[in-house]
Amino acid sequence: MKGTESSFRLGFSTADQVKRNIIPTGIVALDKLLGGGLETGLMYLFYGNRCLNDDLLRIAVQMQLPAERKGVNSPTIIIDSANIIKIDKLTDYSFEFELEPEEVMERIYISRAFNSSQTYALVMEQLPSFFERVSARLLIIAGLPDLYISERMMTGEGLQQLTHMATKLMTLTLNREIVTLVSAPSSQKNRDIPAGGTALSSYAQVHIHVSESKPYIKYTLAKHPQFPIRRTSRVKPSDFGTTLPLSYFLDGSDGE
Repeated sequence: MKGTESSFRLGFSTADQVKRNIIPTGIVALDKLLGGGLETGLMYLFYGNRCLNDDLLRIAVQMQLPAERKGVNSPTIIIDSANIIKIDKLTDYSFEFELEPEEVMERIYISRAFNSSQTYALVMEQLPSFFERVSARLLIIAGLPDLYISERMMTGEGLQQLTHMATKLMTLTLNREIVTLVSAPSSQKNRDIPAGGTALSSYAQVHIHVSESKPYIKYTLAKHPQFPIRRTSRVKPSDFGTTLPLSYFLDGSDGE
């Protein structure tokens, strides 16, 4: 174990000498916070307000853009324990990125977990075979500790399973040089730290706290191997929709 830990530290001690492979998220504020976007080989922990789920879906669509449009033309694998999938959101993001919604959704592979045992089995037993079948560059584990929390399994065996999954995800992320996004709620004891025990916090190299107010969504970079703690925010979309010019409704009307 000591030899393994030493090698692990050595890898990070020379990280500044390695060329970083950065993939934009499609969210300007988040890309600015992260120095350009998501880095392959790192596991990101998003925690806080549930509005972060929409960001995860947007990133899943962004990944399908071609390289000339700052994407990687890659499908996404999602293990969903938090019920984050919204077809209307995926459709909106597809149109925003000028992609066909049906083609986008065909390249998002979703496995839904309905209890903690299914979450554990999907991560520990099924995940490697998913990547044998799908050459995805992005893995999203939505609500990793959520079902453990709802089933009151955040002690003993539950925490041990979270540790096993966090270790598995970190190893998979490094070996396959993918981007892994894990989401979790905030801790009930302290809203500024993630739920899920110290294992989840320890193995994710990057922590991003997401909070919401009436006009803004705020991102706090709480942990990163290169950057200090810092914050940014973006204005939330208007609840009243988009103002369009009159010509939008008249074009192609054929006089009707």
